[in-house]
Amino acid sequence: MALESIRDKKIRSFLTMLGIIIGVSAVLILVSVVQGYNADLTAYYEKLGVNKVLVSMTGYDRTNTTDQSSALMDWAEETLADRIIGLTPDLSTTGVLKYHANTSDTAVIHLGNEQWSACSNYTLDRGRDLTAADIKGRSLVCVLGAHVAKALFGYRDPLGEQLMVNGIPMTVVGIYYPKDGSAEASMDDCVLVPYTLNRRMLGSDRITDLSIKVQGSTQMAAVLAAVEDWMAENFDTATGDYTVENGNDAMQAAEDETASIQVVLGGVAGIALLVGGIGIMNIMLVTVTERTREIGIKKAIGAQRSVIITQFLVESTVLSGLGGLIGIAVGLAGSLLLGKLIYDMILLPDPWMTAAAFLFSLGIGIGFGLYPAVKASGLQPVDALRAD
Repeated sequence: MALESIRDKKIRSFLTMLGIIIGVSAVLILVSVVQGYNADLTAYYEKLGVNKVLVSMTGYDRTNTTDQSSALMDWAEETLADRIIGLTPDLSTTGVLKYHANTSDTAVIHLGNEQWSACSNYTLDRGRDLTAADIKGRSLVCVLGAHVAKALFGYRDPLGEQLMVNGIPMTVVGIYYPKDGSAEASMDDCVLVPYTLNRRMLGSDRITDLSIKVQGSTQMAAVLAAVEDWMAENFDTATGDYTVENGNDAMQAAEDETASIQVVLGGVAGIALLVGGIGIMNIMLVTVTERTREIGIKKAIGAQRSVIITQFLVESTVLSGLGGLIGIAVGLAGSLLLGKLIYDMILLPDPWMTAAAFLFSLGIGIGFGLYPAVKASGLQPVDALRAD
């Protein structure tokens, strides 16, 4: 009888379910979009390279010629060899790259050593990487990011060609695989040169930044503590300052932020579900008023209060359950569409979140349908039969 009542009033039933549909679909879509943003952000940081200790040194006293960076690298190679993958100076600048008539002024010029690509998560595609001999001999060689190779050389093979980097002729010895879409201003819009050219490229031979690639996240705390202890013992803070950072902190902070956003958006969508529940209660109260005479007849022929309560609870639960199922379908479609448009990835609602949203919609139907059901069951047969 409850199902028949829903079928008889299709438009009103659908409008009653609309709040639940909007609430469930909003929960799934919003949470999925935030999950997609988090996945996109994590992928970005993984492209940058995770599990890195970043050391930055600033000198106040120009007369202090002590090379702390070389001492730190020598110590790390000897002491941390079993815990790290590599370490490299990590300097950068911008400028103009030129090959014949083709120029580029958006590329980042990195200055590093033969371990820079391992520390920065770049993989060689063709040619060779920098070598220790290039660093020691201050060789005028470079390795190109995928975008620079394509933008300046087109279909020509860049290997062995001479490229002008800020007016300095350099021979291209290698090309990295694309890792960031190979677009302008991406991670592929770069060129690597030996850091020993820093005086010529930057006007100073001081190494201010170092990157230490750790073997795994479980080793991060130990390596970080060891580097901090070494810097505290060996760096003169009277002539400068330094920082030792966990390269994973930015990614962790971003993940924590997106988790907070996810909770807030889920709460907002949950409010929409509650509003839908209020709509169900309102319609069920109207239904009780409309069917007062029917209730009176049932009670007059011996129907128990539990029968009346069950009938109206079934009706409200079916309404909310159907609304939940339709909302899941809409949420699935919306997640797929927005995932493709925003992140160019397939986004699917989390199964646990989907199940929780459906169960919550059923709970809304039971919770908000209970009062009208109890009210209907409490009507006196004589008063109910007297109703118009």
